[in-house]
Amino acid sequence: MGRWDKKQNVMLKHFTWQQFLLAASILTFTWYAILLLVIYRKKLFELLSGRPLDEAQTEPLKRDWDEDFEENALEEEDELMGKSALPEGMSKLSMSQFGFAPRLDEDEDNRARQQSVVPDVLEELKSIFHILETQQGSKADFISLFSLVSAKYPEVKGTPNEEALNDYIRENVLFPITDEELGNLWN
Repeated sequence: MGRWDKKQNVMLKHFTWQQFLLAASILTFTWYAILLLVIYRKKLFELLSGRPLDEAQTEPLKRDWDEDFEENALEEEDELMGKSALPEGMSKLSMSQFGFAPRLDEDEDNRARQQSVVPDVLEELKSIFHILETQQGSKADFISLFSLVSAKYPEVKGTPNEEALNDYIRENVLFPITDEELGNLWN
């Protein structure tokens, strides 16, 4: 180490963190005070002298062509063109007129029950398809296994879910099946 490094090291040990932070705070405050005096000197002198701040100085500059334009030019345009119309089929509603409600033609409890039953029926069908695939089952085996499912879930018959389940069966069964046979499965 050089001679300079030793002197600098010894010199810095004489300052504490408190002294450093105090000096930094004083210098920062002084810096911002000078900046404020330079930038806002006019407003500060007006404030200290007790004179009211002149707000009229912030008005836009007058131009020669300002007289040609009228203040109500936009309002006249609306009258000339007419009011804008909503697109066809749309209308404005107040908040009291807008809301969501369940369908009136379906009972909510029945609908919720059907929605909870469909995943169960799908799981049963998957297990039937797996059994038929692993043991090379026939159409008669499928009909006998499915009769247990239709007896277990009679609430599916005659609903829109029945048609969706029939489509699922058509897609996944290993043999051709007609609409009549599918209709008879749910009986």
